[in-house]
Amino acid sequence: MGNQQAKRRRRAYRRPPIPQEDLWLAYHTFRLRNHLYTLLQRRGGGKFGSIWSCADGTGNYAAVKIFHLNRLQQQLTTTEIIKSFQTEIDLICRIRETNDSVINIFGFDYDAHRNIALIAMELGDQSLTEYVRTLHESNSKLSDNFIPPKNRKEIWIQLVDICQILYQYNIVHRDLKPDSFVYIGNKLKLTDLGITTNDLSVLTSCNTGRRRITVGTRFYSGPECITGQYLVTLKTDIWSLGAILYYLTYGMPPIYESHQPPSSRSQTSSLLIKNILESCLIKNPNSRPSLQWIQKHPFTNTNALA
Repeated sequence: MGNQQAKRRRRAYRRPPIPQEDLWLAYHTFRLRNHLYTLLQRRGGGKFGSIWSCADGTGNYAAVKIFHLNRLQQQLTTTEIIKSFQTEIDLICRIRETNDSVINIFGFDYDAHRNIALIAMELGDQSLTEYVRTLHESNSKLSDNFIPPKNRKEIWIQLVDICQILYQYNIVHRDLKPDSFVYIGNKLKLTDLGITTNDLSVLTSCNTGRRRITVGTRFYSGPECITGQYLVTLKTDIWSLGAILYYLTYGMPPIYESHQPPSSRSQTSSLLIKNILESCLIKNPNSRPSLQWIQKHPFTNTNALA
């Protein structure tokens, strides 16, 4: 069963075309820590850059995440850039000494001429988004569930375990979403800790008057990340957990910023999932439950699938 799931995760699917500004990166070779990495295929993108599969010249494959720092409203010094990235990389290495639920980092470099930062890491088979899409395509004609309940439960358990690691190190990610996770075999892993992205997001804010810093992805990140109405705390990632469960249940993020289902889908029949969504997707973070509450919830700590 595990091998079949891994094969489904590796199943090819049509990727969107490469944006014009990234075309020059295709088949470009970079040197990181004396290793050469040739970019092969763009796997995804975000506010500050993109992630590519690559070959390292020795027959091995990896992923390289590229940050385009010229997209910042304020420019960083080389020292500031290296410090921001190194802080996150060092913490990932500390976490990986006891837990492999965070992606392995192979190297980091900063290209001052092009003003880009590069991180080489282990290559995932598929992102969580890709895996869920594959599950839905194979399940949509068989059931009213967006994905099979068994798979939803397996994903949920791993998500909660990863959030426990963040809590253990007092990390508030701020931008947890399906694209933040990849599968290595049957293991779900977090691709970053959100530290560098948060630092860069601060420098994209140039509003006049009351300064508002936008960090995160709307609907998946806690509303306080977008509006600044409440302080960002550990409860911020509780919203994201609920939002990802909402996505696993309905196939889209909570665009109404509540537990209410999208107009195109019926309310879930699972009282346990409904209870988690109602508890996590609350705009006031002070009213959201703790991670311990989620860990003790019957949907998390029993064999119940729904």
